[in-house]
Amino acid sequence: MSDYLGYKDKVCVVTGAASGMGRALTEMLVDLGASVFAIDRVAAGVPGVTREIIADLGAKASIDAAFAELPERIDVFFGVAGVAGVHNSFLETMTVNYVSNKYVTDAYLVDRVAEGGSIAFVTSAGGLRWEFPDIRAELTPFTDPDADWDALVQRVADFDASYGGDLPGFRGYILSKRALNLLVAERVQTFAEKRVRINAILPAMTATGMIGDFAEQRGGMDNLKAGSTGPAGRLAEPADMARTLVFLGSDLAGFVSGSFFDVDFGMNALELAGIAPMRTKWTMHESLSAQPA
Repeated sequence: MSDYLGYKDKVCVVTGAASGMGRALTEMLVDLGASVFAIDRVAAGVPGVTREIIADLGAKASIDAAFAELPERIDVFFGVAGVAGVHNSFLETMTVNYVSNKYVTDAYLVDRVAEGGSIAFVTSAGGLRWEFPDIRAELTPFTDPDADWDALVQRVADFDASYGGDLPGFRGYILSKRALNLLVAERVQTFAEKRVRINAILPAMTATGMIGDFAEQRGGMDNLKAGSTGPAGRLAEPADMARTLVFLGSDLAGFVSGSFFDVDFGMNALELAGIAPMRTKWTMHESLSAQPA
């Protein structure tokens, strides 16, 4: 039988490997014969991984230490880790969800992902409409190729300060996911020159460890389910997202780059067709300016 996925003995790196989508993905990659390097703040504990690496993606020094433990050649990189922002500050949320991923992409992946390799990030349905011109204009300062870690952190702090310096973390969640989508789009040509593909999945609400935080923000689990189940009639499971990530990193997706997979059982399609109301079409400035003083 042909190995259409082509993961046998490939070096795969997964961030957020200890739980949720990252853990489901790590388990699948091990089953497919990949050499998996599992990164998280705690040990993943997935049998069969090549190495577990403890790292804090909110700290540059910790990321640098993690990459010192990784092979010089990486075949597939999966950026899964993130925080919900409900119990994190705006700066913490932006740093873990976005600054870390941009830093890893520009400082490490551009040199380490092998020819024919793949990069796939997990963003969110909360990052939809990133391509709208007015929204994209808000994001470009964060995707600037010349902005290093310190410059990005300062830009995040300045953005927060421009709205009073006390933006809630969930605002950072939306901004970070939009920015990561734009980053993927802007880096397509950079990686194409090395024959490396870069894509993203935009998950619907998924029953991971963060679901309690999202329910808290929505005013309870009933409210969350009422607004998030969509045509599927259920919340997504981590394996639903992991399967899509496996496809994107595989040989089957060898001509797929710059794609944004709405893994939502058609929720976004209904919005684009005008059948359901379009979510999050506002700029961050419009949303924040509309809040009561």
